[in-house]
Amino acid sequence: MKISIQPKLILTLIGLLLITLSACLTTTDYPPQESEPVPEMTTQNLTPGKFDLPAPLFYLQNGQIWRLDTDAQSTQQLTDEKAPIESFDLSVNGKLAYISNNSLITSDTQDVNRQVLRVGPALPPMSDALARLNDLEYITTALRTPCWSPDGQKIAFIENGLQIFNLETGQTEMVWHQSITASDPTLFESVLSWSPNGRFILVGQYNYPIENKYLRWISLLQLGESLHSKLLPVTGGSFAWSPDADDLFLANQAYGSNRSLMRCKPETAQCHMIAEFEPARWYFYYAHPFVSPDGLLLVLIGASSDPVQPPQGLNLISLRQDGYGRKQLRSDSYQVESALWAPAGNGVLIRLAQGTGDFPAGSTLWLSVEDLPAVSLPLHNATNLRWGVD
Repeated sequence: MKISIQPKLILTLIGLLLITLSACLTTTDYPPQESEPVPEMTTQNLTPGKFDLPAPLFYLQNGQIWRLDTDAQSTQQLTDEKAPIESFDLSVNGKLAYISNNSLITSDTQDVNRQVLRVGPALPPMSDALARLNDLEYITTALRTPCWSPDGQKIAFIENGLQIFNLETGQTEMVWHQSITASDPTLFESVLSWSPNGRFILVGQYNYPIENKYLRWISLLQLGESLHSKLLPVTGGSFAWSPDADDLFLANQAYGSNRSLMRCKPETAQCHMIAEFEPARWYFYYAHPFVSPDGLLLVLIGASSDPVQPPQGLNLISLRQDGYGRKQLRSDSYQVESALWAPAGNGVLIRLAQGTGDFPAGSTLWLSVEDLPAVSLPLHNATNLRWGVD
């Protein structure tokens, strides 16, 4: 008999599993914060004036890569691939890397100097994401999620494990091979981020076979060294590096606990719990942290009386890197699907997971840290947002 597991029960199980991960993650607790919970607010119904983005914005829409200029109005389609582009990244040197037709391709931002670096076999269409993660052909031959190194000289990607293409040598190195014949196999789903110093890579993983989307995890690989598995769930999980890569901040907006915000040392995966925590009263949820140039931690936060029932919206705050000194930066709140911080820390782009009275679900909004009115960008269902260089 097939048993149906309710989403709330799944979140509860994930929360309980997070508490048992001491074998993967060493933590140190901090005392609760002396502060009031962030109130639930509604969106501002204000008409924005003239607005300029801090840099051009690159994004994926309708299977192609597009650019939105700094005027926040002018758009340009950059690629014209016959097969839809599944994912892409933009290097510090202004070079695109993307996956189309199961091939790894690079080009500049004007779609010239196009080069096919690696070609995988043709794969049958499969729209179900979980089915793809369980399909042997996709597991062993699908190319996924290219991610540029900080110096723009290497591309990490998934193909039967974690691989790195070196532009200087033209060679590909298998950094971590995966095997489905191992006992309780752990497979790679995606490359999420390089550390700023190029020594670490965050990856998405899952245990094969996977039964639902909640059973995916963020893991940390130290190149040439070890892999720290299951640091954080992919669903509801987000992260931020300090500029020197000495610290990694992990946030969880799916489960409210003392582990909802942590400060970790990448070399050891030892983490300090810096989330506000008032058990049996308030449970705090955190999302999309960012270390600003002045050293403050910027993050979205919400409070709920239920550890597995996320709040109706998240507010933008700042706090010290030890978790203290919370300051509310904006009075509006949103359900956030994804976010991209401006490098200067003066604002953040968010994609709405749920509509408001002012903005429909899927809208992309610019939120200034100065609590100016939210600005809706002319993007419909845009994903994979990346800042360019003006």
